[in-house]
Amino acid sequence: MKTIISIVKENAGIEEDNLVIPDVMQNRFGILHGEYILLLLDRLNGEKQYIPVYKDTTTALLGIYLSQISKSELKQISKFIFKNFKEITIIDCKSILHPFSFFSRNYRTNEWHISLPNSSEELWQRMSSKSKQTLRRKRNNLLKELGEDIIFEHYTSEQGIPDEIVLKYFEFKNQLMNRDYGLTAKEYIDSYHITDAYLYKSQANVYISMVFTCEQGKTVYLENLSYNPLYQKESPGFLLYSNVVEELIRKGKTDFFLGKKSQDYKQKFGSENTVCYDSIIFKNFLTYTRFIVYKLIQKIKRK
Repeated sequence: MKTIISIVKENAGIEEDNLVIPDVMQNRFGILHGEYILLLLDRLNGEKQYIPVYKDTTTALLGIYLSQISKSELKQISKFIFKNFKEITIIDCKSILHPFSFFSRNYRTNEWHISLPNSSEELWQRMSSKSKQTLRRKRNNLLKELGEDIIFEHYTSEQGIPDEIVLKYFEFKNQLMNRDYGLTAKEYIDSYHITDAYLYKSQANVYISMVFTCEQGKTVYLENLSYNPLYQKESPGFLLYSNVVEELIRKGKTDFFLGKKSQDYKQKFGSENTVCYDSIIFKNFLTYTRFIVYKLIQKIKRK
C-alpha cells in the first residue's frame, strides 16, 4: 500500500508554516506566497509529513526543499496534484533530493548545510589548528590596521535593521562584484525575507562586514554577506561569519543552510554539500513538448 496523501487545509498560511520540514524559508509558503494548500503524507510506518503547494495560474510550486521525499512519493504527489487540481499543468520544485523520471526537466544543483553542534568548543574542533591560527593572525592584522577594536552588532527586523547597513552592503557588493540591486534598503529586507543582520564595524564607525540571515525556529538560512574591500586580505567576511555561527549556537539553532554557491567559507565547520535538483514536472507529453519547443525558440533568439 502506498503513502496516503490528503489535503489538510486549502487556505493554509503563516500559522501552518512551521509544520513543514525542514523549517527553512524556502518551505515557508505563508511568508513567501500568502495562502497556500497544505498536503499531508501519511506513511505506513506512522510518519507524517506536511507539504505546501502554491497554485500560480497553471503552475503549482511544491515546497520540498531538501525534504526527505522518496522518488516514488514524489511521483505520487505529482499525480495527486494533477488529478485534484485540473488547471495545473506544471509542477515546479526547487532543491529536491531526487530527480523526477517522466515528462520532466531536472537541473542538477547543490546546497550547503551545517548541522550546528551544542557548543562553540565543538564547532572549533571541526577546524584544524593551522586554520585557527590563520584566523587569529588575520583578526590581529585587522585590529592593527584599524588601530582600534572591532564592535559586533546584531539587529532584527522586528527591532529595525538600520538602512545604513543595507546601503553599505550594496556599496560593497557593487565594488566587489559590480552588482547593483536597484532596491531600497526596505525593499531588499522585504524581498529577501531577512530577519536578522549581523555587523562588524570599528569604534570610529567604519563598516567592516555584514551578514544577513532568515531565521525561523531552530533553523537559519544565510541570505548573503559582504565586506569592506579595503580589508579584503584579512578575510573580514569570514571573521564575522565565524562569529555569527557561534551566535547561532548560543541562540540554540540547530541547522544553518548556506545556499548553492560553493564559496570557500561555506566549506568550513564540517559543512555538507548535498547534490539536489531543481525540477519541472509536466502533466503530459503535450505540455512537455510545448516547453521544449519554447526553450529551443528562446535559445535560437539568443544566438
